[in-house]
Amino acid sequence: MQPLGGVRAALRVAEAHGLPCVVSSALESSVGIAAGVALAAALPELPFACGLATIALFTDDVSSTPLLPVDGELPVVRPEPDRREAVAADPEVAQRWAARVAAVSAA
Repeated sequence: MQPLGGVRAALRVAEAHGLPCVVSSALESSVGIAAGVALAAALPELPFACGLATIALFTDDVSSTPLLPVDGELPVVRPEPDRREAVAADPEVAQRWAARVAAVSAA
């Protein structure tokens, strides 16, 4: 969903091609997973399993209530990113990524 530009853009793509969709994630925090869940919930049909349980691959999350599946399901919720400071990258890593984003934006 993120590479398509978000939930609304992904819904437009799904509507335009008229085929069943699978909603998957990369490695995302609970905030990103929640967007994928919102997309899955908004689709008119969802005949296939989604790949939205990747938060379990992290050792920590930006939310104190990570969006983890229970009995194979994820709720449609808006997680609070209340742990951003606790899981923030160290300044060197943050600077490296900021430089990379700036370089890509300039290209």
